[in-house]
Amino acid sequence: MSLPGGHRALVNWVSDLRRPLRQALSRHGQLDAGQTDGQFYPIACVALEVTQRCNLDCTLCYLSDHAEMAHDVPLEVLFRRIDTIERHNGAKTPIQLTGGDPTLRSPENLERLCRYIRERGMRSCLMTNGIKATDTLLERLAKVGLDDVAFHVDLTQDRRGYSTEVSLNPVRQAYIEPAQKAGMRILFNTTVFEANIEEMPAVAAFFRRNAAQVTLASFQMEAITGRGLARNHTSGLTMERVASLLDAGLGTRVNYDVASVGHASCARYGAVLVAGDNAVSALDNPSFFGALLSRMEKHAVSEGATTRVAPTVHKVLFRDPVFALRISAYLISRLWHLRRGLLAGRGRVHRISFLLHNFMDARELERDRCESCVFMVATERGPVSMCVHNARRDADIIAPVRIDTKDGPKWWSASTGRTGATPDAGPPEEMSFTRLKGRLRAKAEAERVKGKTAT
Repeated sequence: MSLPGGHRALVNWVSDLRRPLRQALSRHGQLDAGQTDGQFYPIACVALEVTQRCNLDCTLCYLSDHAEMAHDVPLEVLFRRIDTIERHNGAKTPIQLTGGDPTLRSPENLERLCRYIRERGMRSCLMTNGIKATDTLLERLAKVGLDDVAFHVDLTQDRRGYSTEVSLNPVRQAYIEPAQKAGMRILFNTTVFEANIEEMPAVAAFFRRNAAQVTLASFQMEAITGRGLARNHTSGLTMERVASLLDAGLGTRVNYDVASVGHASCARYGAVLVAGDNAVSALDNPSFFGALLSRMEKHAVSEGATTRVAPTVHKVLFRDPVFALRISAYLISRLWHLRRGLLAGRGRVHRISFLLHNFMDARELERDRCESCVFMVATERGPVSMCVHNARRDADIIAPVRIDTKDGPKWWSASTGRTGATPDAGPPEEMSFTRLKGRLRAKAEAERVKGKTAT
């Protein structure tokens, strides 16, 4: 039996890292013409949790009750997990350095991780609340390979002195300058819940004004998972409602039905072009985008690995001049909508992406969404859906970790921070009151108050 393209085509088909996700998406009816993951990308991103510690106590925290008990995973284990990510998803895979807040690890640790990821041809993103992401730290990490920084800022963090979502905009603004100076892409994460949902237009307007600096704004709807004290869903909180509120702040309708990022119930993606105070949806023609993606996917498959977007688009334009004319005509139509902004903004156009996330409740996981997951986390048992990991985080992070030494296998315990000859490295340490977070801290405070009252 012969295959088109001969031996190389066969090798590329067998080694195609996109195939597992593509098959899962197809099985669950999610492989439409605009689907990027599984066709152009093997995965959207993989989280590498470098610590479970955090310097905030969010009311909607996804970390587990006993996460603060876990000692930081040794670097050699994290290096091994990075290798596993590369085997599963290939070069150029985006890796999120997350936690907890990764800036609680030493700068030297973070430098080694960023350098290791860069040496393997993958992208790294620092996911942080920004409190310890100083100018100096960002510059150090950028020099050794950090590509992106994603700042999580919203009301769930109970930052002292901030009572509204809009009042946090100066915090967001202050984080932009050092990250931009370090030369990395800037992303922002915002959790949407009852106390801030009506402020989403103002938040969207902030990102429109800063489209020249911010690459992506992600909005994550509240989910009942983790140790956070907020345990009730906001009535009517849907991706459609959030999208509508963002549209109001942007002054245009963003089309989230053109490009697909995994399962439609999990995430929705839209891109916006901004000129001056005017904005327009960058993606507004499903058939056109599907045709472009198909051409890009063919180039990616022919090279046997996932490629970066811009170079692949350039190849499409060079090899298909007729389609290049279609792209030119489409861009002209988008610019026409921005004509007033172009005059006011001296002809400058910026693009910013918006991503809506809908994580599952820990006790209501849906099989089709778990199997179609494009947002994985690296664990000792391999890549796992983030929602699945959040539902069983205590078990995942406390499980003994094998470490191979010259004297044979040893076992490291996250609950004690010690390494022993057996998987049981001793009893877990007791957490002091200062290390308690979420429900456990609230319970301990209630017991302390009760004890004082009794005496």
